[in-house]
Formats: sequence, structure tokens, C-alpha cells
Amino acid sequence: MRLQQVGPEPKTHPREFVGDPFIDTGILAIELLTEKPFNKCTKEDLRSAADTLVDIYMTPAWKKELQSIFPNSTYIQSSRGYDHRGRSKEFLYGLIEGINNTSGSTTFCCYCGSPAHEKMSFYKTHVPLVGSGSFTNFFPSFRDGLNICARCALAIQFTPLLCYKAGGKPCLVSSNNLAIVREFGKEALRTLRARLASGEYESATNSGLYDEKFRSPQNALFHLAYKFGKEYHALGICGPNESIVLYWIDNYNQNPSGVQIYTLPSNVFRFVAFMMNSPTYRSAWFNLLSRYYSKAKTKNEDAELPVWKTKQNTIHTYLLEGKSILWAFKDDSTRTPTIPWPVVEKYMRNVRGMNQQRIEQIRTMSDNVAQCIRETKKYSRVHDIAAARDLPSFRNQLQLLMRDWQKLGKDRPLTTFDDYTTILLPGDYRGWTEVRDLMVIRLYEQLHDVLAKEVEEEEVTE
Repeated sequence: MRLQQVGPEPKTHPREFVGDPFIDTGILAIELLTEKPFNKCTKEDLRSAADTLVDIYMTPAWKKELQSIFPNSTYIQSSRGYDHRGRSKEFLYGLIEGINNTSGSTTFCCYCGSPAHEKMSFYKTHVPLVGSGSFTNFFPSFRDGLNICARCALAIQFTPLLCYKAGGKPCLVSSNNLAIVREFGKEALRTLRARLASGEYESATNSGLYDEKFRSPQNALFHLAYKFGKEYHALGICGPNESIVLYWIDNYNQNPSGVQIYTLPSNVFRFVAFMMNSPTYRSAWFNLLSRYYSKAKTKNEDAELPVWKTKQNTIHTYLLEGKSILWAFKDDSTRTPTIPWPVVEKYMRNVRGMNQQRIEQIRTMSDNVAQCIRETKKYSRVHDIAAARDLPSFRNQLQLLMRDWQKLGKDRPLTTFDDYTTILLPGDYRGWTEVRDLMVIRLYEQLHDVLAKEVEEEEVTE
């Protein structure tokens, strides 16, 4: 059984890839196996890769995984006496022969537009997430089978090699940056080679897919984002506008779940990469996450796994849903910020899209408010601002602070009319809660010495 060493990254013509995650992942797997661009592979190269693929798929660990990828395929056909190895090689060799043999084809591949392979019909046995022969409603124009070229059909057969297991099912890892997917593919293939050499695949109790024991695709997606943002950034692979997508697939014949798509947009990834590349901020971020993992009871089989692999995290959920997480950047019970102010600014710029001028004006206003509270010793104002649950209450607190500021006899105003109406609370009052939370976070930071004593005194009194 032979699996070639992953070599240096080959130069790949972008037209080799078609934009579909199944096809592109399979092409990448072939390129990593052969150490050649797909279009430079000879038939001998492809047959050698096919032989390696069959050797892998024939192991007990992989046969179990393929149930939810290629059900009833030649790799796992359940008929007694079935020649899995021979029939699988026959199928793959037939696709290899058909790559440049398209004479007489009258249909075109739905993935790349090339002439389709008409020597056979393709169903969910060969292409995940399409229909079977008796369910034509799963195919374009109710056709019997999918129009696909031999090249794309062959690529799909290699796709599972670079899949990532999460929530018990295979996930395709995709990105707008092919270099990220390629680097991840190298890692997956290195892991596969090591496990193949150690004999792990000879037991059906082991996972065939690249598996780091994540119980949900959401956890896996953020784990990959943290890995890419730190390790791949250090390699010079990640840029500022990357996005990551996980396609969680289930093609099993009995009540298949189909596909679920988990997307980490570029603005969130940019913020995550920023956090991962500072030891101080990275530590603060993981400490923050530790507060918000689900409290649901851990299953017995997951008892030895860390919480970040088994439990959903509210912050992750909010980030994926595009909701604000400013509330997590402050702890009202201890009146302290949970994350440094530069991180708050980065989050507001990258994720929430607030412009720098508005952030600076809110910070300046908050610093003036902190000075006012310190000089008047009206520390209850901080609690009153944090407790404002509607816009009128918040505006009332700002007006009280303006009055306090005037009584101090300050030469400059607490805030100007223009700043108040266009920066703090614009005419449509859009995002006033974010203004409140930003102000509270800054006040907790600026008045930390005083507020900490107050909290201690309250605890002693209790």
C-alpha cells in the first residue's frame, strides 16, 4: 500500500478548478498525491493515484466513513462475494480513460461545461447530494442521472481524502483563498499517511476522515479559523480578506440530512486573525470564550474531551449570525472590561463596520464622562448608564452628565451638538445600544481603581 509523500506546492493554472467545493477539493487531492498539476498528470499518474485511493478506501475505517459519502458504491457494496477492489479500480480506470474521450457527446458537464461522460449515468452513489435512479426530481429537467464529465467525476472520488470530520460527518473545507485550502489539504494528507502507516485504519472503530473530535461544525469552523489565522498567517498564506466555509454533508441512504453550510465571513476572520497574532489578545480572547460555553450536560462518551470541542459557544453563535457581542466585552457584576480597549476598537471596525471617527468620538466622550464622574464623585452614574434599557433612559443619563460637567465649570463642553447628533446618537438613533455598551466598557476601564473598591465594599457589606 503506497501513498506518496506530499511535496512542494505545484504551480496550478486557475482554470483547473471550477469553483465547486467537491470538484476543487478532489482536484487538489489528486495534485497532492501525484505532486503535479492535474492537467499535467498522465494516465499512469492518475491510475497510480487511483490505486492508492482504492487501498485506502478498502480499509475498515474508511468503509465506515464512505456510507455517508458514496452509499452502495463499488467501494462498500454489501453484496456477498462482491469484488470491491477490482470493481472500484475498473470504475476509476474507466473515468480516467474517459477524460479526453468525449467524441459523440451531446450533453455538457453541469460543473465545468465540458462535454459530459456518456458511458454511464451518475447518481448519489458516485456524486454526493444528488438523486438516485428512481428519484428524477433530484436531477435537472428530471433527467435520469447527472450530466458530468469524466474529469469532474474522477475528482469527486478523491474528495473525501481532504475532508474534515465534525459532528460525526464529513465536512468540506473551502475558502476564497485556494492557498489556505491547499495548505490544509497538505496537513490532512500528512495525517492520513501517518495513520495509514500506523495501522489505525485496520479497525472500524477508528475514524478514516481527518478527525479532531469536534462535536459540531460550528466548533470545528472556529477551530480552523484560529489555526489559519495564527499558523497560516505566519506562513504568509492568509491575507486580510479571507473567508472560510464548511459544507457539512450527509449522503447516507436512510434519512440523509443533506448539506448544511457554515460560513465565517471575511470581516470576522480578519478580526480572529488579529486576535490570534497577539499572545496577549489571544489569551484574553480564549479566557472570554471560556465564560460562554453551553452548560448542557456532557455526554458520557465526550467526558474526556475539552469543552471547546463538545459545547456550543454563545459568542461563536452570535458572530456567525451577525449579532453584536459587545455585551461580552464587559462584566457588569465586577464592573470591569473583559477585553482590552484596542480589541474593542478592532472589533467595531472590522466586524461591526463602525468608522474610526465615530469610535474616536465615543472614546473621547467616554473619557470626558469618566473625568466628570471622578471629579463629582457620582460613581452611581456608571451603573445608571449601564442599566439604561431604552433610548430615553440613556439620553436622560447623558443630559444629567452634561449638567454635572457644566457645574464643574469646564471651559469646553462635554460634547458638541454636531458630535451628539451625528456621532453619538444620529437622527435615526441607529446603534444606540452599541454606543451605550462602548461607553460602559470605556468607563469600566478608566474608572477601574474606584469601581473595584466599590465592588469590594459591596461584597464586604453582603
